[in-house]
Amino acid sequence: MIRIMVVEDHEMVRDALANLLGDAPDMDVVATAGSIRDALPLLDKHRPQIVLADLALEDGSGMELARALRRSRRKGSVVVLTGHCDVFTAKKTLVEGVAGYVLKSQSSGELLEAIRTVAIGIPYVAPEIADKLASADSSRETEALSRREHDVFRQLVSGCRSNDIARHLSISLKTVETHRASINRKLAVRTTADLVRFAVARGMPVVPRVSSDRADSR
Repeated sequence: MIRIMVVEDHEMVRDALANLLGDAPDMDVVATAGSIRDALPLLDKHRPQIVLADLALEDGSGMELARALRRSRRKGSVVVLTGHCDVFTAKKTLVEGVAGYVLKSQSSGELLEAIRTVAIGIPYVAPEIADKLASADSSRETEALSRREHDVFRQLVSGCRSNDIARHLSISLKTVETHRASINRKLAVRTTADLVRFAVARGMPVVPRVSSDRADSR
């Protein structure tokens, strides 16, 4: 059962979302809130697996909930609902750690699909946005990587562990870790999760594992 908290500042919309999700056989709405202020204490109390939030709230942004989860190391992912279908907003949101980006123009079925996708550890981006991100030129940001670093980068965001990468590329584990450190430095990221968010925000294909960064390092 996917535990969900709904954060939406319009009561009618909040109730409609809670009813929609509550009717799904594999979902349980454990809390609702109308603001960031009200939502933050509920994260600890109810420990939702998914926080479904409007990107634009009266006292802040759904991105603030993603930051709060990251700072506190709470388990949970944020899926935002938004009317913004521009690449700039999508990139900014995804880089901040939001795991799902759903447009308000999408169907209820697509919203449920997005939540289920994020719940198993795979980022979700609305198809319309994913197409725009894929068509954007991202080569400039990764051109600093060497050919071998590109190879390691692609395998990391495809869900491979360091041991797997060493075997696939016929290099030592120590060499893989050296490349990982160099990739993180050049792309200004710190963890594998950050690297996955970097890739998702640029429309690159990713298949992240449901695991911690400690597990990712081996």
